[in-house]
Amino acid sequence: MELWLGAINLGFLYAFMAVGTYITYKLYSFPDITIDGTFTTGAAVASILIFDGWNPFLVVPVAFLAGCMAGSITGFIHTRFKIEGLLAGILVMTGLYSVDLHIMGKSNIPLLSKRTFISVLSDINPGLPPELWTMLFLVILVLVFWILISLFLKTDFGLTMRATGNNPVMISAQGVSVNRMKLFGITFANGLVGISGALIAQYQGFADIGMGAGSIIFSLASVIIGEAILHKRSVFLQILGVIIGSLIFRLAVALALHVGMDPNDLKLITAVFVLLTLITTGALSQEATGNLRKIQKWLQIRRNRRITGILLIIMVFGFIVFRLASTGAEESRKVKIGLILANNSDIVTKTRDGFYRELENLGYINGKNCIILEQNAEGDIPTNLTIVDHFLKEEVDIYVPISTASTQATLNKVKDKPIVFATVANPFIIGAGTSPDAHPPNITGVYGASPIGDLLKIFRMFYRGEVTIGTIYNPAYPNTVSNLKDMKQALQKDPGIKLVETTISGSNDVYQAALALISKGIKAFVLINDITVFNAFESVVRVSGNAGVPIFTCDAERLADGALIVYGFEYYASGMQAAHLVDRILKGESPRNIPFEKYALVTLGVNYDIANILHIKIPPGVSEMADARVKNHKLIKPPLKLPDGKKTEEPLLP
Repeated sequence: MELWLGAINLGFLYAFMAVGTYITYKLYSFPDITIDGTFTTGAAVASILIFDGWNPFLVVPVAFLAGCMAGSITGFIHTRFKIEGLLAGILVMTGLYSVDLHIMGKSNIPLLSKRTFISVLSDINPGLPPELWTMLFLVILVLVFWILISLFLKTDFGLTMRATGNNPVMISAQGVSVNRMKLFGITFANGLVGISGALIAQYQGFADIGMGAGSIIFSLASVIIGEAILHKRSVFLQILGVIIGSLIFRLAVALALHVGMDPNDLKLITAVFVLLTLITTGALSQEATGNLRKIQKWLQIRRNRRITGILLIIMVFGFIVFRLASTGAEESRKVKIGLILANNSDIVTKTRDGFYRELENLGYINGKNCIILEQNAEGDIPTNLTIVDHFLKEEVDIYVPISTASTQATLNKVKDKPIVFATVANPFIIGAGTSPDAHPPNITGVYGASPIGDLLKIFRMFYRGEVTIGTIYNPAYPNTVSNLKDMKQALQKDPGIKLVETTISGSNDVYQAALALISKGIKAFVLINDITVFNAFESVVRVSGNAGVPIFTCDAERLADGALIVYGFEYYASGMQAAHLVDRILKGESPRNIPFEKYALVTLGVNYDIANILHIKIPPGVSEMADARVKNHKLIKPPLKLPDGKKTEEPLLP
């Protein structure tokens, strides 16, 4: 039940954003991509104010105003400078990334220990299941919103807004400023998106700089689905259709997870559905041109758009229903382990692989004496919540979230089942506890920041005196920000090393960022763990080779990719450690009594091929300590094995 109720609740919360998209897309004929940024802006403003002690309901109108301010910039650029609406939205959305980071002060703000509208509802819950109680509240909230926004659009001012989009020439002849009406509409629409962001942040228990990515596609899908179902002239039914479309989209995500589909498949189906709906409804609008017979022959539809929409929805869900029907008989009751992956990065997938391997070594065979359910959010933050809801419905016995985002979503939802997290840099900043021994009674896991201090000690074995190093990072990830903080603290002990840093927002920026660091005279790249940078590591390697500047990094997996020195934790071993924690819990031990573990294995690797190319001599001390090497294009590395007793060890250097 939690899966479907959670999907409905998300649908209601995203309905505010969908209605905002309806205003720009249907009234002014362009999908305003600004909402990818204003959604995060609303979440950021609300989270910061909640952290400062504001009432969780009072932060919503402030988030609305913040969204309005961002939208007004897009509207001003579009109307004042005659820049196409989509391009204006892209420009503002790009700028909002930096603005949102400044508002938040960091890339992720946890709200689990703060008072949100969810905790307020919990205090007055008469005894209903939490998701059901939340849904009843949201039904009333969205009902009031639907009535108010529909009445507003039927006022003289609202009619003028709608007429501006439908016939700007006529409305201009009536003495109305088309540009001013567009400016207001775009501003108001983004204010609604800000409301959605503020509510979603409170519902999921955190705000994240990446939470708005792809919002325009999802909200546009909601608008188009709603139009296909309720294509009516009445504004009441049009807004209702958008709300229903938002619900259907989130239920589709839930259904896809229920039948075991990869969420990435759902995105493809959604894209195809939106395209086909656009093509179909666009074709049907040509009735007045005299081509109705040809269109009807092509579509075999002789009624109206509603039939077209229904048939398209049947087509989209047909594959899902087929998968559901072909799942076979229910498995006999075995212990269920729910594995939640935030994305497909190397760090996450290697942790998962280590978990599977060690769990099998411990005697847990998937399908034989246990059932392992694995779901991947594919980088979509709200999908983490839906995955958790799905696992609640499946009555999972132990939750294993891998990465910070998945752990936050699980902590927010799961209160009475064991949680074993893995590969989290700092669980304490997300509300998972205050120390390895002081944590919620149902939580334990494996964590650890990158050993950047020890990497700098190794770096000092190569370079003496004053030296400049460079690093590249994406401030959108809380783990990265935590690692950067550790790096700066370590550098305070060695004032002879000057750090030059540059930020990026995507993998495409890495090459130019590396060139910028070279132009500032760095002697080496010293890279903290960052998913974005390592997804484009070849760009750094290329610049490194051309400039003769070596790479030192905390990611042990980058040794064979072109780094000179790696010194970092083995994330594969993190998964192995998590498997042992799961084993202890299944054997009767309570998570309450299991302290958080730090990563147990650290690797020091030397790439002698790179050393020869760059004419760098490896210090004898480094060669002696290295347990991984690259020579003649071959990686030599001992098999991973946890220390005796499966206890963690602090990485130590002489």
